[in-house]
Amino acid sequence: MCVRGGAILGSVEIVLFKGREHVHAGRDSMKGWPVILLCRFVVICGKRLRCNNHKCPAPCHRGACSPCPVMFTISCACGETHFEVPCGTEKEQKPPKCRKSCGISPLCRHGSDSKPHKCHYGACPPCRLLCDEEYPCSHKCKLRCHGARPPPNPDFTLRPKKKKPNHQSESTPGTPCPPCPELVWRPCLGQHIGAERMMICSNRTQFSCENLCGSPLSCGNHYCTKTCHALKSQSSTSLVQHKRSESCEECHLPCEKERKPACRHSCPLPCHPGDCPPCKVLVKRSCYCGSMVHVFECIYYNNLSEKEQMAARSCGGSCHRKLPNCTHLCPKTCHPGQCPSPDKCAKKVTVRCQCQTLKKEMPCQEVQAAYHKAGSDPKDISKSHFGLGLLPCNSGCKSKAQVVDQELHLRKSKDLEEKVPATDIHPPKRRKRREHLQETKKTSQLQKIAATMKWLLVIVTLVVTLVAAAYFGYKGLMWLSDWMNEVEEQQRHRRRHPRI
Repeated sequence: MCVRGGAILGSVEIVLFKGREHVHAGRDSMKGWPVILLCRFVVICGKRLRCNNHKCPAPCHRGACSPCPVMFTISCACGETHFEVPCGTEKEQKPPKCRKSCGISPLCRHGSDSKPHKCHYGACPPCRLLCDEEYPCSHKCKLRCHGARPPPNPDFTLRPKKKKPNHQSESTPGTPCPPCPELVWRPCLGQHIGAERMMICSNRTQFSCENLCGSPLSCGNHYCTKTCHALKSQSSTSLVQHKRSESCEECHLPCEKERKPACRHSCPLPCHPGDCPPCKVLVKRSCYCGSMVHVFECIYYNNLSEKEQMAARSCGGSCHRKLPNCTHLCPKTCHPGQCPSPDKCAKKVTVRCQCQTLKKEMPCQEVQAAYHKAGSDPKDISKSHFGLGLLPCNSGCKSKAQVVDQELHLRKSKDLEEKVPATDIHPPKRRKRREHLQETKKTSQLQKIAATMKWLLVIVTLVVTLVAAAYFGYKGLMWLSDWMNEVEEQQRHRRRHPRI
């Protein structure tokens, strides 16, 4: 072997030259030979192979080097599954799929409920379940699980680092749940029905619905007319609500309660809680016949029953009301309602013939029956003619009637004779009267026409003014509603996008 500078360069071959021929021989065969000793070094190739990882170990040669004989082992994270590949092709390979499950236990709140996964390199896949963590408002988080994650496995590397890191991989802490995003109906400060607004559950801001408060006042009869506000009686959980709370107004209205027993008189006291004092107003009640007026205290009269009220109103005297079928008065004592048995009046009536010569007394009920038989109603007959013409006339009545007719005829003729000269004496005055009457009739007709025209004009102007008022009132209401809608939209816009 040849050594240069302490390093082995290669093996030594001894070549014996004899003329042109040469013979290879060992050390013992060199004795007695005229030889030339040559020292030839055998050099290793050392070229970089195609794998770019190793050098060619063969002696120096010509041509391409042979492939790398080294085999590379690739295994899974747990090391149970592995396979070998030629050196240089390991970069194109992927770790083998291991059928064993991952041994890292999840750190989120689901724990064993999470879906198991296979052996792997790097971090475990995130939990795909819903968070379902309950908020203080009893809602649940509907986002995907964002709890803590376990420390990850080392990443897949073909060549592990020589220096191992001292620090171990730590678990990733989870993020807290965001504020509750559920939409809920929130009441206003005054807890009014129908004034709720849809708000995010985590938003605790209070608002006023701008309606009347409507809470009962201390009197218990009226309600607060202030705009919607927080009441001091309510349990205020926040300092803001406690500061905004205010008491309702005081009642200064008169008492408007219905009195018991029922009474049409109003209470003289101002508005107050509890029952009203008894009514002591004097009430006048006339008797049934109208001849007397009684005076009672209101509370005394209203506390009486119906029978007691009827007895108290009666004057105790005879009824002075006229019977409906005759001209007589009711003989009963003062009583309510219609008079009893008006067809059975027992008083006597003087009945006469047509010429009033004959007369006779008959009970009133018989007179009424006679009128009914004759086909006439006794109600339609006046007091002076009641019973007249029911008796038939005699022969003496007829002669007397003829004498009376002759006397009447003579009186009429005398009256005519007296009137005739009067017409001859004063003809111009009557003409003037007639002309004056005609003129007054004409003027009265013109006045009637003018009055009707005036009334028509008044009615037309009233109708026009009513139509105009209704039209402009409707337009004004529509403009007011549009303006209120614009104001509400501006307020909503300011609340959604407050100024910074």
